[in-house]
Amino acid sequence: MTQPERGGATVFNHLGTAVFPSKNDALFWYNLMRSGEGDLRTRHAACPVLLGVKWVSNKWIHERGQEFTRPCGLDETVQEYFVGDLSPTTHGIRHKYNLSNL
Repeated sequence: MTQPERGGATVFNHLGTAVFPSKNDALFWYNLMRSGEGDLRTRHAACPVLLGVKWVSNKWIHERGQEFTRPCGLDETVQEYFVGDLSPTTHGIRHKYNLSNL
């Protein structure tokens, strides 16, 4: 991502949160429950850039072939709040990665 001077956030209305773009950062989430059903909490929208420029790139990672790296677990209804998080008490962004060092 690039970083506009104003605006350009990605908003998740069902979660009541927004993530503002920052240069060299990546934003990743699972849009499927471990059962394979869609997770409506991941519905999102992009706010307009008010000042500056925002460049993004999308990378879709498909479910098939992920059985061993992200197994279903014992309870298929468990909801992850963020990537790798199975704790219902965690709120906010857990990990934010900056890719400039990669």
